[in-house]
Amino acid sequence: MLIETLDRTQWNLAQAIDHIANQLQHRVAEEASGAKPPAGAPPWLQPKDPREAAISQAGREIQIALRDGDLLARGRLSTTQSLPWSHELDGWDLHSGHHSTISPEQWLSGRANMMRGTLTMFDGQFIDIRVSRFMVLAIWQVIVPPELPVPTDPSTGKPYTTPYMELLDRAIRELKITQRDQCKKEWIADWFRKQSIEGEQLSQNLADAMATLIRLPSSQRGGAKRSF
Repeated sequence: MLIETLDRTQWNLAQAIDHIANQLQHRVAEEASGAKPPAGAPPWLQPKDPREAAISQAGREIQIALRDGDLLARGRLSTTQSLPWSHELDGWDLHSGHHSTISPEQWLSGRANMMRGTLTMFDGQFIDIRVSRFMVLAIWQVIVPPELPVPTDPSTGKPYTTPYMELLDRAIRELKITQRDQCKKEWIADWFRKQSIEGEQLSQNLADAMATLIRLPSSQRGGAKRSF
């Protein structure tokens, strides 16, 4: 049955807010770059850090969705008030070990702490609040940044490249360099020294530099990287 393929993964509110902030951050950064405060403006008029602004906006957006019933959440409920002295959960204790559904009316009447994942009402409190991941992804869809077009050479109509880039590609093919088999830098440099570009043989310095660029950064610290 199709229902068997349903994504039943649960996110806590912090995870959901982090996802939403990731989708908002680029737009928030663009808005912040266009709004420049006047010189000598007080601190509260200074632009916020884009990540902090995105998290703040994400928390507000998810709370609106929960209050309107567009997003459903579940939490562990307590209707038992704790002893008179100070309690870290606003005076509520003995929360259920099972999650129950939180209604939009409870979100409207309660006081939410989105990052802590709590909702406190006059007659009880929910903690460990969770939402379905598929619902969050349906409302705040993943935004994929558009890929920049590959520059083309007007004379050929093909993607722009250089003889050096083509030589790097040829070295990978001929030396059979892979992530598992990086080959020694000295061997690669010797191969480059035997090549020529536009009729001129590569210098030792250039051959060494190209041998460095063609290998993984982690291989630069440990010689040839090979796994069997």
